[in-house]
Amino acid sequence: MSSHYLIPEPGDASYEAENLQTYQLVDDEERAWHAGASYWKELTQLNNLSIGIELVNRTYCHESAHLPEAEYSDWPAETICFYPDFDDGQLRLLVELLAELKERHVEVDPTHIVGHSDVAPQRKIDPGPRFPWQRLYKLGYGAWYDDETVVRYWDQFFMHMPSVFQVQRALHTYGYQIEQTGASDLQTRNVLRAFQMHFVPWQVTGEITPETAAVLYALIEKYYPDELGPLLEDSAPAPREVDS
Repeated sequence: MSSHYLIPEPGDASYEAENLQTYQLVDDEERAWHAGASYWKELTQLNNLSIGIELVNRTYCHESAHLPEAEYSDWPAETICFYPDFDDGQLRLLVELLAELKERHVEVDPTHIVGHSDVAPQRKIDPGPRFPWQRLYKLGYGAWYDDETVVRYWDQFFMHMPSVFQVQRALHTYGYQIEQTGASDLQTRNVLRAFQMHFVPWQVTGEITPETAAVLYALIEKYYPDELGPLLEDSAPAPREVDS
């Protein structure tokens, strides 16, 4: 595994420099091996067309010894995970790096600044719910929602929640790879968990809630308004006919 840029973790005994610094491991134009099997907004094989930034952070999970491994995941769904805070020095270096990358790559949309779990939600949990996405947005990097829009959708969804199929369709519209089954299945819960870690970090349940749905629809209204209309229609796939 490799990434284009590496920002070490302070306190690492193997790190010999006196001060933290960012290391470029691969040229921006070259492929690194940071994303693996991945998908975002109809794009696949993201190693070929993305820049990977690795912040060392010792997130870890404890896996249950009593339950079988999840069917659609490289890691069991039955886990308890621990997410340390990111160091302020790491974040300062990250902001400096993002400023340089933004100047060199003006074509990158805010919604294309994503985490590993966003592009591989069935098998990855990094950077986790403590990563400061909103803080980066306020500095000009990445996407975030407007509170007033969330409140409007929350009032609507508190009374009448969108269906599972509608939420699956909305997640796919925003960028996530998700099969639109109409069922609250494992792959849907994994995608919801990834979305919540990014945008609703105080509510990482993998379940559809009025808050999660409101944030999702607020993001689509802000960044993909032309695609919003069909997502508000109460529709579902037509049932399949089975020959007897």
